[in-house]
Amino acid sequence: MWRTSVFPKTPQQYCITVMPSATELRESGVRFRALQGGELSDIKFENGTLEIPVLYVGDSTESQFRNLIAYEQYRQSRGVNYFTDYVTLLDCLINSSKDVKVLRRARIIKNYLGDDEAVAQMFNKIGDYITAYGSYYSEIFKNVNEYCDKPWNIRMAKLRREYFHSPWAFLSVLAAIVLLLLTIAQTVFSILSYKRQS
Repeated sequence: MWRTSVFPKTPQQYCITVMPSATELRESGVRFRALQGGELSDIKFENGTLEIPVLYVGDSTESQFRNLIAYEQYRQSRGVNYFTDYVTLLDCLINSSKDVKVLRRARIIKNYLGDDEAVAQMFNKIGDYITAYGSYYSEIFKNVNEYCDKPWNIRMAKLRREYFHSPWAFLSVLAAIVLLLLTIAQTVFSILSYKRQS
């Protein structure tokens, strides 16, 4: 059971509730970390790391979320729609089975349905026809989008992905740098030696 007493009473109005998918975020340098024993409000984005509590996806997950969203959509008060906002965030992160795979490998999603495509379809369908009045996670959407808009983060992620994806790749890059430095040193010493002889 998620406790809602610690949440703020009103969401931030008119916020952007769109961000890249998990695969695109990873390509932009965002890292994912599973938060064990966390609650719904514990999603954080700091220093390029998105922390999300572990979600167990099974046969009853879709019906539970649909019932909670229906309750929030049709109740009288217009407070924060905790579950609606949570599902909206996951719907942004998950567009395909590749996104589910990224989150599953980060141990954020525990998939008991067996098929990543089934989880992707569930979250893509569950968010249809939902009315949003703001979002509890508006600050996370804003910070993630700002992080992804910085070209430096994308370049660093590409560099890590292409050249530092394994220890052997790192060692080969390091060896190439050392070889380049030795070549430069040899050239400098040759020039100095030639000037002394002249």
